[in-house]
Amino acid sequence: MALDLERTAKQLDAMMSGLNNFSSAHTDRLAEAVRVLKEFQREVFLKKTDSSSAVFQWTPPVFPEKPSKSIEEPSLPTSYAVIGVDGSHIDVNRHIPVDCFLINTGTAHLRYGNKSEAHLSSDPRLFVPPDETVVSDPDNPHKVLQIQGTILGAIRSVKEIETLAEALKKSEPGSFEDIPTVGLVDGTLLLLDLLRPGIPDFVIEAVLVEGFISALNDIKLAAQERKIVVASYISLPGSDEIIDGIRLLACPYEKSDCLYHCGEVRKGARPCDNSAEGILDRDLMSVIVKDGERSELFSSNFQMARNYYGDNEITFFYLNTGYEMARVEMPSWASLNQQNVDLVHSVVMEQCRKGRGYPTALMEAHEQAVISTADRRYFLNLVEEVLENNGIEFTTSQKDRSKRLRWL
Repeated sequence: MALDLERTAKQLDAMMSGLNNFSSAHTDRLAEAVRVLKEFQREVFLKKTDSSSAVFQWTPPVFPEKPSKSIEEPSLPTSYAVIGVDGSHIDVNRHIPVDCFLINTGTAHLRYGNKSEAHLSSDPRLFVPPDETVVSDPDNPHKVLQIQGTILGAIRSVKEIETLAEALKKSEPGSFEDIPTVGLVDGTLLLLDLLRPGIPDFVIEAVLVEGFISALNDIKLAAQERKIVVASYISLPGSDEIIDGIRLLACPYEKSDCLYHCGEVRKGARPCDNSAEGILDRDLMSVIVKDGERSELFSSNFQMARNYYGDNEITFFYLNTGYEMARVEMPSWASLNQQNVDLVHSVVMEQCRKGRGYPTALMEAHEQAVISTADRRYFLNLVEEVLENNGIEFTTSQKDRSKRLRWL
C-alpha cells in the first residue's frame, strides 16, 4: 500500500480540530470586515491609500462610491448570443526525444431567442521545435525562453482570447441580425504570472502585449461596430483584492507607526490585519450580495498591469449565482457602458441557471477542449509512431520506463 490511510486519517482528525478553532475566529473577523465595508467613506479611503503608498507590498483596488451595494438582476434581452471559449493542453514531456506541446481550444456559439441554434467546435494546434516551442528575444536571437509550465499556461490563455476574438469578429451583422453577443472565457483576464520577477521583458512583450492585449484590442474594435461585450468568469475565486482595501481601512496606525507594525521591523504579527486575516473577497461578498444580484464594479489597481493594459485595465464585480459567489471580469473600455455590465450580468446569470451553477457556453466549450487521459496516451503513441516511421528512434528516460514496467 503506497498510502498509509490509518496515519492519514489521524492527521485529518487533527486538522478538523484546528479548523473548528479557526471557524469561530473567522466568523468574527468576517463580521468586522462587513462592518468596515458598510461604513466605507471614499474620502477616508483615498487619504489612506495615498498616505500608505510604498508601505505595503499589496495594492487595494479602486473602490466604487458604495462598495456594499447589491445590484438587482437586469432584464434579459429577447434574443442574444453567447460565445464561450476554453482550452486544454498537453505540456512538454521531457521524457521523450521531441519538445513539442499541444493546445486544444474549444468554442461554443449559442444563440437564444429568435432562430435559436448552437455551433460547437475544437481546434487542436501542435507546437513543434525549434521555433514554436520557445519565445525568442528579437534583439538577440540567441536569447530564448522555453515554453513550458507557467509560460505555456499564458500561451494557452492567449490562444483562448485570440479564438474568442476571431469568433466574435465572424458574428457579422446580418448573420445574427446584430443581436447582443457576450464573449466568455474561463479564468482571469489579468495575467499577473507574466509580470512576476524573473520573466524577461521580451517574453512579456511577445505573450502579453502582442498576444493577449492585442486580441482584446481586436475585440474592442469589433465592439465599435456592433453589440459585443467580452468578459471572463471565475468560479470559486481566491482573490482578496477587496479585502486588501478592508485591511487598509481597518489599520489603526498612521504611516510612520505602520512602518513599525506592518513593515520590515515586524514581519510576523500585523495588528491591523485582524479584521481581515484569512478572509477572501467571496466570503465578504456572500454576506453583501443577494441571490441573482451583483456587487458594484471594482477596478484592479496593480501598477505593473496598468503599465501594459491601458484601456484594457481589468474591472470586476461579484455575482451571486445562487450556487456560488463568482467573480466576473471585464476590460475597462467595456464596463464604462452601464448597459454592457447589465448585459453581462443578465446573460451570465441565465447561463448559470441553464448550466446548474456554471455558464452553459463555458461548459460546452470545455467539453470540446478537454483532453482525456486516453487522448494523452494516444497522442504519445502517435508521436512515437511518427518518429519511428521517419527513422528516428523513440527514446525515453529510465524513470519513465520504470513507471510503465512494474517488476512486482
